[in-house]
Amino acid sequence: MKYNVLYADPGWKYDNQRTGGSHKSGAAQKYTVMSVEEICRLPVPEISDRNAVLFLWATVPMLKEGLQVMQAWGFNYKTKITWRKTGRLGLGYWFRGEIEELLFGVRGKIKAFRCQLPNFVEHPVLAHSEKPEIFREIIETATARTMENRKRIELFARRRVPGWNAWGNEIESDIDMAQYSTQYSPVASAGTGPGEGLPGPLKLGTV
Repeated sequence: MKYNVLYADPGWKYDNQRTGGSHKSGAAQKYTVMSVEEICRLPVPEISDRNAVLFLWATVPMLKEGLQVMQAWGFNYKTKITWRKTGRLGLGYWFRGEIEELLFGVRGKIKAFRCQLPNFVEHPVLAHSEKPEIFREIIETATARTMENRKRIELFARRRVPGWNAWGNEIESDIDMAQYSTQYSPVASAGTGPGEGLPGPLKLGTV
């Protein structure tokens, strides 16, 4: 199965312990985190169609790493959508975090969406790391304009959504990453936090 619409929300492993570097506090206490190198090694290029789009979440402190991951996965960065979180301020050492970025990249030949959707969204903050459903709706609307026969997958998913395949350690995944690349095997077998490791072999799904 090759996918042409990919939506990913990695569990970034931060260098400082308060924001995820320690498995006893921060993000690592709430969900599995991975190093940038581990995320880059995921065989995303092997499950991606030659003409595809990627929507990749990255926190502001991890923007450089987000672009690094996008490049490693074979996508060229084009633009981003900013989520301004309302309701309460986030954490931060230099400034309190109030935004998160949804990076957008293209692989191969994709027609511009020209969908007139904004690249700035204000929405109340949800549970830790949970993303508002409006962003999936934006993805659905934008890609429907110029992409036919969409095959969609959400990476690091926490729940199943109709019309989408999914991969993540909190759900029954549709794909087995380990079958695509030997580079991924050490990551798949490692216990990296709650859930102890990432999904093993499961069925191949269809959309």
